[in-house]
Amino acid sequence: MESRLSDMMKKCAFVMLLQLVAGLQAMAGDFKEYYKEPLPGEYAMHQSHYDYADFARKVTKGCKTNYDKIKAIYKWICNNISYDTSYQIYSADECVDKGKGVCQAYCELFFHLAKAVDVDVEIISGYSKDRRGNIDKGGHAWLFAYTRANYGFLLDPTWGAGTVENKKFYKNDDCWVWFDVDPEWMILSHLPKNQHYQLVKKPVSSKEFSQLTPVSELWLEYGLDVHEIYEKVRSNSLSLPEFFTRGEKKIELVDFPRSKTLRVGEFYPFRIRMKTADEFNIINGNTYCKMAEWSNEGNGVYSVSFMPRSEGDLVLCLKGSADLWNTIIKYGIKPPTQADWNKVEMHYPLDTPDMKRVKNVNASAWKRAGIDERQLLRLVREQQVTELPNIFDEEGQQLQIVSVPMDKNLKAGQSYTFSFYPKSGVKWAMVNNDDWHNEWTVGDDGLHQITVAPAAGSLTLYVMVKEGGSYWSCIEYEVR
Repeated sequence: MESRLSDMMKKCAFVMLLQLVAGLQAMAGDFKEYYKEPLPGEYAMHQSHYDYADFARKVTKGCKTNYDKIKAIYKWICNNISYDTSYQIYSADECVDKGKGVCQAYCELFFHLAKAVDVDVEIISGYSKDRRGNIDKGGHAWLFAYTRANYGFLLDPTWGAGTVENKKFYKNDDCWVWFDVDPEWMILSHLPKNQHYQLVKKPVSSKEFSQLTPVSELWLEYGLDVHEIYEKVRSNSLSLPEFFTRGEKKIELVDFPRSKTLRVGEFYPFRIRMKTADEFNIINGNTYCKMAEWSNEGNGVYSVSFMPRSEGDLVLCLKGSADLWNTIIKYGIKPPTQADWNKVEMHYPLDTPDMKRVKNVNASAWKRAGIDERQLLRLVREQQVTELPNIFDEEGQQLQIVSVPMDKNLKAGQSYTFSFYPKSGVKWAMVNNDDWHNEWTVGDDGLHQITVAPAAGSLTLYVMVKEGGSYWSCIEYEVR
């Protein structure tokens, strides 16, 4: 026994030293403890033939408080013990020999190491529920460790060490979600056989536990409030979007819509705290709310009020490698009603269904030409437009439109009137194929107006920017 434990200690000594220096200093004095009267002899353990005293003292070297010892043992076990996917190793002795075990072995090993350094620990027997809602009918074991008389906290070194997927064990990068666990969080996935270990005001029955909405530790990684989740799960009112792992340790969700689905036409607050320099973005259909559009509140906190205005999904993304956007949270969008679209029209006229059916919408150029978004929507509806003409507004090609045809496709032989105020340029012309029309009516206020009945082909409004220079396209149509 002594040689086996000594060998294991040599292999992990350097790693342990780094963990204890960094980890214990970071968390010393920063923990919660809960009142619980002792309940000894509740759990029937395998008989151990090993003396864990020297090994436990090495693991907890430098630890001055019970909390420090508990933390050091927990960290060592999470780092060095893998889950036995063959489900054969149940005792502490075999667990430390093989470096793996099931939950019972994790807990019994923890118990012996803690006992050897005068820390009281109780093993809890019960049932667990995973994030998909599956209850482990074979049972599960976790711990209550005492920091002082009648006070301590819950922990689960098995879940802290890693997860099992398709009979393969995956070690966690961060084990601390399941250390010093809030009882309100623990009871949502761990149901003890003895209610004494629930440590919540209103005990959860077996029936209620089976019906509770499954929870995900990702929610804690993103900063969600435990008590809020607990209250909503127990009242059967929890509704959250889908969470993804790509944002762990990068982003904290300070405020966000607590719902699986959102409505078109409603504004929703998003407030995040970035822990890295990654770019972020909200994407809803073809609408993007880029990082530059968010308010920078300082200390890494950004906020925005965003209105969904497309069907499908709404996602909050972080920019990853190769300029790919990784989804962090995803919402569904409820089927919009006409009332929803009316709300969209009040704020974003170009995102209404009537405008989304129109091709070649260059709203910014039309706005610079004097037709704002609401006017553009009105003209599209009035003229039953399906595709807007090409509009160019580079330097020297600018004009203030009073009235022009808004459909790119004109009918041959039909008369069309063009009215505008030039902002620049010295000469203007309407060109239908090779026919140039310069018969402008120019008012005292500078209003230019012309009526043409084009032949099939192309019709383009041109401007000569400087005297003697070339003509540049302003607006282009097709005539059929």
